[in-house]
Amino acid sequence: MLIGRIDAIKRTTRKLLYTLTIMTVLLISAIPSMAEINVLYMAQAGYQPDEYIEMARSFEAETGIKVNISFENYDDQYEKIVAEAKKPISKYDVILLDLIWTAEFGGKYFVLPLDNKLTPAMKKDIAPVILDAFIYADQIWAMPFLANFHLFFYNMDYIIEAGFSRPPKTLEELEYQMRVMKQKGIIKHPWFDSWREKEVLVCEYIWLTGAFGGNTFSEKGEPIFNNGPGLKALQFMVNLLDEGSANPMSLEADELLAKDVFISGDAAFTSNWTFLYAFMNNPEVSNIVGAGKIGFLPVAEEFYDKYEYYSSSVSGFQGLAIMSNSQHPHEAWQYIRFITAPEVQRTHLEEMPVWLSIQNDPEVRSIDPVMELKVKELASVHHRPKLVDYYEVSTIMQKYIFLALKKKLTPKEALDKAVKEIRKSRGREQ
Repeated sequence: MLIGRIDAIKRTTRKLLYTLTIMTVLLISAIPSMAEINVLYMAQAGYQPDEYIEMARSFEAETGIKVNISFENYDDQYEKIVAEAKKPISKYDVILLDLIWTAEFGGKYFVLPLDNKLTPAMKKDIAPVILDAFIYADQIWAMPFLANFHLFFYNMDYIIEAGFSRPPKTLEELEYQMRVMKQKGIIKHPWFDSWREKEVLVCEYIWLTGAFGGNTFSEKGEPIFNNGPGLKALQFMVNLLDEGSANPMSLEADELLAKDVFISGDAAFTSNWTFLYAFMNNPEVSNIVGAGKIGFLPVAEEFYDKYEYYSSSVSGFQGLAIMSNSQHPHEAWQYIRFITAPEVQRTHLEEMPVWLSIQNDPEVRSIDPVMELKVKELASVHHRPKLVDYYEVSTIMQKYIFLALKKKLTPKEALDKAVKEIRKSRGREQ
């Protein structure tokens, strides 16, 4: 099991790796100890609090720099960060920076640029698709930390019971397998997901739009999702609810609830972030150990190509950034450099490492048997648009997509209204 293998490598290598890491960090930026920094991080998907605290405590032990961590729900973080950015001195020195905030936080100088902190070797070793997510106006605004993206999770026992030998590769196959499961009484609602009126809803919509061969915004940042692939994606979601294939409780669920439902055996399929894999295979919390599997998210049949376009995902990359009004920027960077180091990420394979050298390490691949699959899915990610006004844009999208899922508007009405409202918010009403 992955959990056991991770624990084993931690026990045998942690002390040496952390020592090597901190020696490297201290050589890069030798600074006085006895400082104290405050960190804002999330308690949701991604590294779990215990894992994150373990990294911080190792850093404290090596440097003498005390780390105070505030764990907050992801959905509360944006407003907290913006509020602190407007103060003379921020409460937080280090923040989690979601890739969707890169343009705004960098453009408004809420955080410090890190270009001079990353060496050419570091930049070369970070997957380009990940590093690019934190670049705006030709500057790097956060150090990549979490290579989060959506994967396809399925219960193979249910698939076999329904009479199939493999998981679906296309959306059409997915629909058919779920209908058969319902007809045979195997499971009432085969699909469970996080479709509540929050940012996660946009994430789900993004990968589905990609699954129908398109994007939600043009290269110039203009909304184009009210026709073609974007319209098909929302209609697909509505159809799953209408047919009873999707559990209506999905409209109230976050990623953690979706995880719990799936590992309890109450769903045959779900899409979720990488963190679900470890929970799925942990016998202490999961009812589907052995049956739960991970795979590529399906795409529409007309776009499926087993070599060129076999999956569509959505990125949820997270970086660590230094607040511009931090009183301890040097200590903050020393902390960031430590917990994002390859040596540290190698001992925390609960999540996908950002470093190519770790992703491609034969020993790591022997510990994590689905690393190759995750690397391939990483190549299929669709980004949410890099917009200075992304927060407002996303809020509008959430509202109208959710209204369509609640049957208050048709998919076309909802998306047309969303596009119109986005244009109006930019002073370009049409």
